[in-house]
Amino acid sequence: MAKAQRVQSLFFSPTGTTRKILSAIKEHIGLPSATDIDLTLPPQRDVFTGNVEGDIILVGSPVYHGSPPWPMIDPLNRIKGGGRWAIPVAVYGNRSAETCVEEMVKILRAKGFKILASASFVAEHSWASESHPYALGRPDEKDLKIAAEFGEQIRDKLSSGPSEIQTSGLLRDWFSKEMVESFPSGYHRRAVETAKGLGWVVFSEAAECTKCMSCVSSCPTGALSIDPQMVDDGLCIRCMACTRVCPEGVLSLHYDDSPSSLERFERLGKIFAVRKEPKIYI
Repeated sequence: MAKAQRVQSLFFSPTGTTRKILSAIKEHIGLPSATDIDLTLPPQRDVFTGNVEGDIILVGSPVYHGSPPWPMIDPLNRIKGGGRWAIPVAVYGNRSAETCVEEMVKILRAKGFKILASASFVAEHSWASESHPYALGRPDEKDLKIAAEFGEQIRDKLSSGPSEIQTSGLLRDWFSKEMVESFPSGYHRRAVETAKGLGWVVFSEAAECTKCMSCVSSCPTGALSIDPQMVDDGLCIRCMACTRVCPEGVLSLHYDDSPSSLERFERLGKIFAVRKEPKIYI
């Protein structure tokens, strides 16, 4: 009897939304599960050798200025495909997934994977707040229903003679295939830097800090320290994990209020006001 195939999730998910979407997909594929590979924190990434156990690998990444964030790139470049199936899933904050899926496809194919399917989903933007309600509450019930249906579609495809998908037509008009295949060195770090001027993390209620270290242990880039209270802006990627886990509300995102930033926020507000839906490619 042939060995049963196993599905495995590999992801970077500072605030848990990418992980939540992948879990919904994986559950409805209906195959035995291998242990998830969580690449969110530095110690987890440091010990990742590139080996995977599953036969079908769900690869989930949030979108940072159109691309996978730089902490995700090195682990992806270590991964060993060995002819397995991969399903890249980009999760963005209702602005645009841009080239994130295509970049993951490029890396995964180069590492020996076949691309069974791909998708982009929407989750609450890391900068979301009452004053900037960017995709607040997502993934919602509708999103998770689509994720479940995607898992069922993957299951059906696996049982009926699977073949690779083509992704050449997925890029936005102003991105070329050649651009995705030849991003210059350091591109992903610079991509994260682009939006940093709009806001930064501060110890807004410093006196309330109990030194529980929740913020430090949740930071995916090691950007935080408590004694002294400091945020290394060069390392901070604005994922906002620290503000979500702090029980005392010590940390917050300070929005820049310069005229140029206010103008950008106004433009972004119009973009974010239009609900975008998941896109499935299978």
